[in-house]
Amino acid sequence: MKVDFITKSVWGKYTPESVKAFEDSGLAENIWVLDRKPVKGNPVKYFFTYKLWHILYERKLKHVPGSFPNHTTLNLRRQFDAILRRQKYDYIIISYAYWADFIRDNPLVGDAMTIIDTHDLLASQHQHDAGFDKGAALGDELRRVGQFKQVWAISPEETYFFGQFLKEKVKHIPMIMTGPGQVKESTHKDFDLVYVASDNPHNLRSAAWFFKEVYPLLPADIKICVVGVITAHISKDYPNVTLVPFADNLDDYYRRSRVALCPMLTGTGVKVKVVEAMSHGLPVICSERGLDGLPNKTNNGCLLANDPQTFAANIKQVLSDKELYELLSRQGQTYFQEHFSVESGYQKLDKAMGITR
Repeated sequence: MKVDFITKSVWGKYTPESVKAFEDSGLAENIWVLDRKPVKGNPVKYFFTYKLWHILYERKLKHVPGSFPNHTTLNLRRQFDAILRRQKYDYIIISYAYWADFIRDNPLVGDAMTIIDTHDLLASQHQHDAGFDKGAALGDELRRVGQFKQVWAISPEETYFFGQFLKEKVKHIPMIMTGPGQVKESTHKDFDLVYVASDNPHNLRSAAWFFKEVYPLLPADIKICVVGVITAHISKDYPNVTLVPFADNLDDYYRRSRVALCPMLTGTGVKVKVVEAMSHGLPVICSERGLDGLPNKTNNGCLLANDPQTFAANIKQVLSDKELYELLSRQGQTYFQEHFSVESGYQKLDKAMGITR
């Protein structure tokens, strides 16, 4: 099986160096980084060769007022179509419904198995946008993903939702992650707690809640490590908190920590930080939203709490109770192997794509 990879230049902040590294990795035969708009030179030529046609193209797409963004510009569609003219594909997998209309009324798709990898329920992700209309957005999302022959949903909750309308098209394909291998027990840990997060709105609310409501209830000698761009929004005045804006290898910080945190208050989909912690045998102290996307909500290495007092109490209990710690650690590693390991994930992918090995 040969794989070609297509992306948008600013979506992943691609640079010539990162594209070259991707090419050298051998992960794909061909890599195309597409531009949202053509280069704007002569204004008159730009208007008549692109801008005017783009306006007509958007009218043809019939953007739904109140829905989430549709990133399928005319220039991106032209570049995508040019690739399809050069190469016939057996499978076309598009990530996120933002780009679903790449295949809308597109005869160049041919007989390919078209698959939308949803990742999230985007109507939920954008519900706080100005002018958002939840009914219009949900209808538009179902229309976009319904164009595909298969719909991959990352969580049981989204599998259930999409399945109510799109029936057998919907497949539950959880995230797949290469585990760290055999986790070695270490008596020395640099950190009691590790919290990994980006700075999306959900993480901003969650981090603010943790440090305002939970942190004051914890013993002053507990050592906390926060990793990721969320650190730009956390005070540097906490004496027992180490801030790591960027880590070359997250595995190092999981190995050096005893317990992982996921104090999510909002958001959908599987929380990657939870699955990563499971793979390393770290118990996870989380809120209810931290369990989103997990096939089973119990016996998974997580302790649940939605109020600050219980959240803090769970942290202190796991750090002090060796038997509980070891139980949660074993549960998490077993849960990871059953649901998120490469071996488990490939079986689900093979079944969905009709592949026999």
